[in-house]
Amino acid sequence: MGDVSVSLEWTGGKSFAATNGTGCRIVLDGAKEVGPSPMDLVLEALGGCSAIDIVVIMEKMRTPLARFEMTIEGTRAESDPRYYTEATMRFDVWGEGIDPEKLNRAINLSIFKYCSVFHSLRTDLRLHPEFRIHAAGAEAAGEYRAVRLAAPKE
Repeated sequence: MGDVSVSLEWTGGKSFAATNGTGCRIVLDGAKEVGPSPMDLVLEALGGCSAIDIVVIMEKMRTPLARFEMTIEGTRAESDPRYYTEATMRFDVWGEGIDPEKLNRAINLSIFKYCSVFHSLRTDLRLHPEFRIHAAGAEAAGEYRAVRLAAPKE
């Protein structure tokens, strides 16, 4: 038996109520009328997994973040099955004294070592992570800086 359990109940149309093993419930909808689609949830899961990793890693690096936001844009294959072929992850972080090298390392650790959602996706997914660092209390602005992707050395 698996270590994760989710149940789905059809609620009509293309809509389902999904409940996880702890009782948390969400609605998903293939028509995107009453909830996100399953493919929206894949991007949300990828973002959530990586975001959690990065916040925790930055804390362990003794560089806590004051604020964190991210967006993900995905490109899907044109024919069925319409899996994701590319994803651009844009990280915006706020705080004082954030070292770009530490943030770059945290993103790489998430992608290559910790993010189980990323490792559950197709191996040919082309990922394009980028980041911006902002002073605490500042507005998000400026050009994104591409993450130098490299599997971290242990």
